[in-house]
Amino acid sequence: MPEPLRKIAVFTGALLFVVGVIAVAMFLLGLAGGDVSARGLIAFVLGAAAIVLVPRLTSLPSLLGGISALVYTFLFFPIVVVVVFAFNSGPNVADFAGFSTRPFSRALEDDTITSAITRSVEIALASAAVATVFGTAAALALSRVSRRVRNPIDVLVFLTLVVPELVIAISVLIFFVNVGFDLGPVTMFLGHTIFNASLVLLVVRARFVSMGSSLEEASMDLGASALATFRQVTLPRLAPAIVAGAMLSFTFSFDDVVISNFTAGAGNDTWPLRILNGIRFGLTPSLNAAATMMLAVTLLGLGGAALLLRRANRSQGTNGLALGGEAP
Repeated sequence: MPEPLRKIAVFTGALLFVVGVIAVAMFLLGLAGGDVSARGLIAFVLGAAAIVLVPRLTSLPSLLGGISALVYTFLFFPIVVVVVFAFNSGPNVADFAGFSTRPFSRALEDDTITSAITRSVEIALASAAVATVFGTAAALALSRVSRRVRNPIDVLVFLTLVVPELVIAISVLIFFVNVGFDLGPVTMFLGHTIFNASLVLLVVRARFVSMGSSLEEASMDLGASALATFRQVTLPRLAPAIVAGAMLSFTFSFDDVVISNFTAGAGNDTWPLRILNGIRFGLTPSLNAAATMMLAVTLLGLGGAALLLRRANRSQGTNGLALGGEAP
């Protein structure tokens, strides 16, 4: 069977398997509640047949791959719909009247949207710059200290990334209110930087640990000072990871909703908040266009960071980046 047809068959089998599981589950729920119809019984029989037959006709790795493709389709199909309807020439978002770029110009003519874009870019740039400096400095320092000092700090860093963003947002809001900070762009910048600094720390330290210390030691053996070694040897090799961390910081700050929503205050909407608030009054083609532009900026940032890290790995000759530890 040709490869495209095989992939289509695997995807179809995964779809039948998932639908079968749902049908069986719905029948059992109806049976428990005493509400079973003939249609439900037929769905149960067909679903059970799909659950039994699909794994026999498809290998387990292929079935898991098909289910993964089905999950990604379920997740990304709504995004594709938003992007397509961003080019809708008609005023009704539920009726595609034709292709047009007019919604984008309308979005950029809206002062509330353009001011939100400007505010988002300014906060994201400032947060990325500060988080990159502090994160890089902390990564270099933690890579050279003992485990007794490093482990507690690692716990705090990972907590920043693992704890739900809502918890961080509430904590930041309570802190700013208690110390008397006026909510606005500054509080949003500080809230974003807390998260982004931890992200940069992990990315840069992973790169630094994977590089090894042989070139630095050779530079010092040849008479270079610690500052000269850092400027001429360490920093150029760390540059891809530092830039990637900065791009990730910019992206996470740029499209943040939760922390921004709690720390923005009145009249300081960022680009994501402007779209969120606009949806409450009805979806329009201009909002679809604004969301599409924001998606493009986010994908560019994430794609650029991934490309830089991949090139850094290839140039270093490593299979992947370590997540912590001491420099060898």
